Amino acid sequence: MTKKIMATVLAASLALTSISATPAMAKPNDGVRILQGLAALYIISRVVKDNKRHRPVAVAPTLPQRCLKTFYTPRGATRAYGAHCVSKYAPRLSLPQQCKRRISTDYGRRHVYGPNCLRQHGYNVAAR
Repeated sequence: MTKKIMATVLAASLALTSISATPAMAKPNDGVRILQGLAALYIISRVVKDNKRHRPVAVAPTLPQRCLKTFYTPRGATRAYGAHCVSKYAPRLSLPQQCKRRISTDYGRRHVYGPNCLRQHGYNVAAR
């Protein structure tokens, strides 16, 4: 949005300066006009600087700690996020499908998300 405003101001200033192009002669109120132009440039620069300062910082989505569980498989124990738990306690999170795995446990097959894969995709684990 700031770029659009700056482009509009620049286009307007170029249009106005080309219309009123006259031979260089000092007039009594030229000093005032110069000061007004400098003040306008200063105000525009402050607005641009304030817009850059107040940009929201992207916050990584946080996964519930309670969903990180140990699943016992025929190959041994593995720690992962249970898909059902995450959908229950963090329903707004849309986890990446490439992190989703299907494992066999003593209680049947389960869909889980690997914590390392989730970390690589920008997710954080909540502290208890």
